[in-house]
Amino acid sequence: MGAKRKNLTFLKHRLYMLERRKTDTIVESSVPVDHSSSGTLRRSQSDRTEYSQKLQEKMAPPQAGPSSSITAPQESEEQLNTRMMAKRVKIIAELMQTEKDYLNDLELSIREVVQPLRSKEIGRFDVDGLFSNIESVHQISAKLLSLLEEATADVQPTMQVIGEVFLQIKGPLEDTYKIYCYHHDEAHTMLESYEKDEELKQHLRHCVQSLKKIYEEQGKPNLMDMGSLMIKPIQRVMKYPLLLCELLNSTPASHPDYKALQGALAAVKDINVNINELKRRKDLVLKYKKNDEDESLKEKFSRLNIHSIRKKSKRVTSHLKLLTRGERQVRDQTFNKEEKLFRCLEKTVKFCVKNISLSLQHLQDSMLLAAQSISELQDILHDKSDEENGYSERLSNTGNPCKSFVDQLDKLVLSPLSGLQTLFPGPQKLIQKRYDKLLDYNSSLQRSAGEELDLAKKEYEALNAQLVEELQVFNQAAEQIVVNCLHCFITLLRQTMCTALQLYSSVVVLVPLSSSSISEVQSQVMEEVHKLNFVKDTTTTTTFIERKLSFEKKKPGPSLPESPRQTESHRSKLLSTYGAESLYQAKRKCNATQEFDIDLYEGELVAVVEQKDPFGSTSRWLVDTGILKGYVYSSFLKLYNPAKVQKDVAENSFCDDDFDNISLFVSSRLPNDSSTRNPGHKRSDSSSSSHSQSEKPTINGTGTDSFHDMDDQHTFYAVYAFQARSDQELSLQEYQRVRILQFSDLSGNKEWWLAEAKGQKGYVPANYLGKMTYA
Repeated sequence: MGAKRKNLTFLKHRLYMLERRKTDTIVESSVPVDHSSSGTLRRSQSDRTEYSQKLQEKMAPPQAGPSSSITAPQESEEQLNTRMMAKRVKIIAELMQTEKDYLNDLELSIREVVQPLRSKEIGRFDVDGLFSNIESVHQISAKLLSLLEEATADVQPTMQVIGEVFLQIKGPLEDTYKIYCYHHDEAHTMLESYEKDEELKQHLRHCVQSLKKIYEEQGKPNLMDMGSLMIKPIQRVMKYPLLLCELLNSTPASHPDYKALQGALAAVKDINVNINELKRRKDLVLKYKKNDEDESLKEKFSRLNIHSIRKKSKRVTSHLKLLTRGERQVRDQTFNKEEKLFRCLEKTVKFCVKNISLSLQHLQDSMLLAAQSISELQDILHDKSDEENGYSERLSNTGNPCKSFVDQLDKLVLSPLSGLQTLFPGPQKLIQKRYDKLLDYNSSLQRSAGEELDLAKKEYEALNAQLVEELQVFNQAAEQIVVNCLHCFITLLRQTMCTALQLYSSVVVLVPLSSSSISEVQSQVMEEVHKLNFVKDTTTTTTFIERKLSFEKKKPGPSLPESPRQTESHRSKLLSTYGAESLYQAKRKCNATQEFDIDLYEGELVAVVEQKDPFGSTSRWLVDTGILKGYVYSSFLKLYNPAKVQKDVAENSFCDDDFDNISLFVSSRLPNDSSTRNPGHKRSDSSSSSHSQSEKPTINGTGTDSFHDMDDQHTFYAVYAFQARSDQELSLQEYQRVRILQFSDLSGNKEWWLAEAKGQKGYVPANYLGKMTYA
């Protein structure tokens, strides 16, 4: 590492003394000088003055006199202070003059080179990368010059304080020049690549020629090429320690600026050291960041030697000692914290890219299926008349929100995360190399080797400091990117769902279902189906579903206030107000399930105002009961027929004399397999026969009220055997005695009764039961 290690050679003071001499501003002297023989190396005014004074002192003859020996020490001290103050004045003048010339160079560079190149907007030309923060360098130089002028204007030389100026501007000066020096190597490489391109080279040559012309007009033909222009800020920051050192040596110890100059000299030296250290850290990062794939096989073998083998074996030994806690380890808590966060972010980004990609694939499939399902549902829910109203056109114009979602997700989520994922391998390699340098440092600590320990310590601390500084910035940026991507992902999902709902809401008629109305809707649908001719003989399913759902409602919630009953005055009002085609009658009790719904009781008369609800659904009608208006389901209504009102009331009501005259010996009328008789047998077959028997007088010619008490009115016998099909039903044997607890189910359906037999309760079909009469 020692001999081959690269360093920023132009940062060393011994080499910059020559650079300073080359670039110093030429100040005309009263003494004629042979410029033809001086070449490019010319002395500054302060150096020529000092040289002339020393030459005159040597050439001047000594003054004789008896009094000269007595006053010699006192005169010598005064002369020394005078000469030092004279030199100090000249150095301050040189400092300010060279700063003015440097500021003028920066202004010309920005005006004649940077701004014209930037205004041309050449796509392949990176102006900011080539000149970095040269505008900031110009600003800090102008600030320094103004502070120097302020410190020297109208102030006696014995009271001028220059050191405070540099102490005041130390922070901004270091930050500005750090950035410029840090990027100078990349800028120089970029300049070399531009000079190989003929088109870009022409742009650069044109700017340099215009700048040379201005320098020639000002009498300063010292601009060689673009490289000498770009290196000026680096040369200038290296000259500050030299100038302040000369100024300190020319300042008497009793001068008020002496201590301030000492601090200023230390400050500018620290600036140069920090810039040099930053450059060295950058070189280490670039060296270790180089991928193994970039090296050829020959280069890999060239690095394999006894030294590398010995170094790797020491690292293995040190690593084993650390694992067995046999050796103390140098720890950096800040780095450990940032490294842990870095590992977590790496894993998070990796899983986000993987899982979001899979989610996108599944969402695409599901959204296509959902769109297809909506299209098919439209074919079911809408009839042919909707095509005339433009339904098909509206459906085709809705489009597919999936495509926009995929494009936005790729742009706002997947692309940033994938780009971030590619940035993790570089820091990973440096973290591993930092651990190797830590092992070397720990190994050197045990041997207490002087030069080797210093080298291992410097390399470890440089790489560790670089990683700590950059990992903090990287982790903050990566965390912000991940959070923003997740927010975008959630927002896109929500927007896609809302867009899909909005697009299809205009063509989809949603069935208004709720937990309280699901049973009623199911009953209505089944009832409409069973009105068809080819299923009229199998109505048991409908009544079974209604009975089952009613049984599940056996534990009702808190009771609501009962709605007002319809009276004859209300019915008369409806008959006189509306026509016969608008009058309907409730087939059974209807409970309100939604907002604006009303309750109806069986047999109540209503007038239909509108045969649809506000959403366009034809399953809910707006009706007038004579008391109030509201919506009810159309399946609960039937056309009003005045001629059959009395007959329907008689058929739908039960009295104490029902089924009185059914004999115990009616089994001869049963089918051959009575045990498997379908409980859905038509009511007109059994129930009507029961009613016809109940209409005949009893054997003894008296009513049942004179022979049975109230309990006997709830006692029935099974006319047919019945096998229960669920836990809500009750099995019956033929002629089995049962007690009726309720003559309907909870929905008001009177074809199913709640019965009790042998301590068990359940629903049984009403047309399977009859009352016993004795001959």
